Amino acid sequence: MSFADLIASSRGYLSRFDYDNYPPCFSAFEADGASLFAALEGADPEQAAAVLIDELERRRGELPRRAQKQQAEEEKRVLALFLSPAALRYGGAAADFAGALSRQWNARYPRNTFLPGDYDVIMKGFDSNLLGLPLRKSKKR
Repeated sequence: MSFADLIASSRGYLSRFDYDNYPPCFSAFEADGASLFAALEGADPEQAAAVLIDELERRRGELPRRAQKQQAEEEKRVLALFLSPAALRYGGAAADFAGALSRQWNARYPRNTFLPGDYDVIMKGFDSNLLGLPLRKSKKR
């Protein structure tokens, strides 16, 4: 399995991106990608990011024009919500890869950018507050 395969298989998680479903989907993504993150040790993160983006573009090129745009948006969301936080949590070369991936994606697609985000920050985005008071009781994560 490659990162492109992992992204393709994880696009279904996007429809379940909510407070209750994100943690188990993220855990499954982390488990599926652990061997890929481990393989990044000793690799050039810039080159690994370029290879991934090139492969995603190649796969997208096989689709009709309208589907290409939708797939690019879904890939970016998987990168921002799953791959980057998992890579940052893994640390080391994987964290460098997340940064390189963001830089290269943003350079190629300046109208469709993303920044690598941390899992805990994403989870805090689900917490709703009104004047500093929680609107719903947060579960333990």
